[in-house]
Amino acid sequence: MKSGSDRRLTYAKVGIERKTREKSQQSIQSLLHREANRYQFDKPLDLPFGKVFPLPQLSDQYFDFQIEGVGTKTLLAELSRKYDTIGIDGVAMAVNDVMRSGSDPVFLSDGIHISKSDPAVLNSILSGVEKGAQISGCSLVSGETGDVGEILHGSIANGSSPFDLFVSCLGILERKNAITGHISKGDVVIGLQSSGIHSNGITLARKVLLKKWGGLYDLYDQPGYLERPVIDELLEPTRIYVRAIQTLRKEEIRIRAAVHITGDGLAKFSRLLRVQRRRNGDLGLRLNLFGRPPIFDLILDAAKQKGMPIPIVEMFRTFNMGIGFAIIVSPKDSRGAIDSLNNECQAQNIGLVSSDGRISIKTGYSKDPILL
Repeated sequence: MKSGSDRRLTYAKVGIERKTREKSQQSIQSLLHREANRYQFDKPLDLPFGKVFPLPQLSDQYFDFQIEGVGTKTLLAELSRKYDTIGIDGVAMAVNDVMRSGSDPVFLSDGIHISKSDPAVLNSILSGVEKGAQISGCSLVSGETGDVGEILHGSIANGSSPFDLFVSCLGILERKNAITGHISKGDVVIGLQSSGIHSNGITLARKVLLKKWGGLYDLYDQPGYLERPVIDELLEPTRIYVRAIQTLRKEEIRIRAAVHITGDGLAKFSRLLRVQRRRNGDLGLRLNLFGRPPIFDLILDAAKQKGMPIPIVEMFRTFNMGIGFAIIVSPKDSRGAIDSLNNECQAQNIGLVSSDGRISIKTGYSKDPILL
């Protein structure tokens, strides 16, 4: 008989090994660092989540270039044959990454690999990319489509179209707006509400929620936690935070750090803290996160019903848990920042920068805070 700990469901047990992925990411970062030294137009600027590159002959402006995919959320679009929102996710993942540096996203390019070109499917995917471009204020300037049936998996539903989607974004940063990641004890962490699960942790969510992958529900079941079918909740597009952050900048409120809560959930803050550790010692975060979209409690409940409970700490290391983007500002700017952000997206004070070198979160799930 398996012990209780053996039955617990984690990201690793559904095939996502964090330690292996982290080693791969470290190798990639080393390569990017070497290549950055070859840039021919002056020295790149180091920021917490990457480098930005000076524009030729313009020392106070920089390029920020990002590329992102939507992971296995494409499987949800394929299974349901609802392809018209996944493009918004692709744009959101890329432009939200660009916003971390203080840049303004300008250009988008998309890449779609599909098992076999289907004009209706491609047009539906691209309609989402176009909508995402409009929301983010970007211009969609190029793209590529490849028929790669020998690479992609077989159809998961009769007549469905397997595909993969990536979106790249070019942003322009003015040096005065650079978000450097310099934070201090007592600074305020402001969380911007997510629209739901976004595009991360889908592999884990699928395997406890949807019967196609061994979960509890059919696509159009509507458990009591939700006000709409499961598939509609899972396909809710990733929120785009461009307007919210740009509005804040117009108020001349200085953002000290910005984090896009994607892979690794709230543990994404760890990268920011590692940068700080090299600068001024062991800073940490004390967060309070009590309210969250119902999809996350549904995931917890479904896993428990399947006899494979997900540890609470695993939830916060995998999902955004209701916070899709976060900024850190000085205490004197926090009230004004929240008021400004709420004009575009619900925002709230979710905690403070501490000096204990760890991320602790009060969640309401237990008496004691969890540690990431």
